[in-house]
Amino acid sequence: MPLGDTPYVYLGGQTDLKRLFYSDPDKAFAKPITIPGGYGNIKAGTLMGIITESTSRVGNHVPYVFADTTGLIAALAEDNARGLAYLVQDEAGASADAYVTMEDSYKFAVGDHLQAQDSDYATQTDCGAITAIDRTTYLHMAKITVTNTIGVLQTSKGASISIQTATASPYVKAVGVLKGGVNTGTGENAKGGQGVLILKNAMLYVNSLYCYNTDALADLSGASVDGKYLIM
Repeated sequence: MPLGDTPYVYLGGQTDLKRLFYSDPDKAFAKPITIPGGYGNIKAGTLMGIITESTSRVGNHVPYVFADTTGLIAALAEDNARGLAYLVQDEAGASADAYVTMEDSYKFAVGDHLQAQDSDYATQTDCGAITAIDRTTYLHMAKITVTNTIGVLQTSKGASISIQTATASPYVKAVGVLKGGVNTGTGENAKGGQGVLILKNAMLYVNSLYCYNTDALADLSGASVDGKYLIM
């Protein structure tokens, strides 16, 4: 299908391939994982969390979300924000409804437990379980209803929701690194995918990681950084 009626060539954006492993990839301890649909193309080297509370998706893995949300908007490029769904309107603090883009709503399912945050770290809250996802009232956004009041969140500060990957505050935790890229799809036709999670016995290039920060490093038991290498 042509991109338009005026003849032209679309080259797309440049993607710089990065080497993830310094050590032998075949010697890393790893396991197969399932990733739900809706998260788009998750790149190799993405820190991943495991869904801890859900009606149907406990044990699935999703991209790790930063616990320290200071400077959330400036710090997060698209590949570092795969696990988030940004809100499209502010939360005043007395509502259990979060409004996200229609496409982002397919990252979630009824029964998933969510957490909400913006760049004011203190506003990161336990939203409880999703009780309903309304995709019919509006054409441009979906309403996600949860069991708890969401709190005061501002879109100007990167207000967002994500699936909990830890049962206690800050409700997010990294458990490993994605070995190869996985395209999970976006929107209503997203099917998810299977990937491989690196657990230990590997040396990775820190600059090739996504969704990585010092909180994620602390989550990875026994991991350390030596110069440009992450040692697991």
